[in-house]
Amino acid sequence: MDSPAALAVALASVVAVLYIAAIAYAIVQIARTRDLSEVEKALWMIAVVFAPLLGALVWYFAGPHPFGLRLTHKVR
Repeated sequence: MDSPAALAVALASVVAVLYIAAIAYAIVQIARTRDLSEVEKALWMIAVVFAPLLGALVWYFAGPHPFGLRLTHKVR
């Protein structure tokens, strides 16, 4: 088990698990956010599922309303 291939597989496995966990965490946070309408939640979830890296990164760093963009005019 000292081969470089085994180390690469182990490292790739850890990265894959962290990647999936980050996406799952983003989806849970989107679902729990009260500041979003149902349509906005659905769009965020679609973004995270179909563009996981970009969608999750935008969610983590820009929040639910990046650049102040909203789909609805209703403020809760």
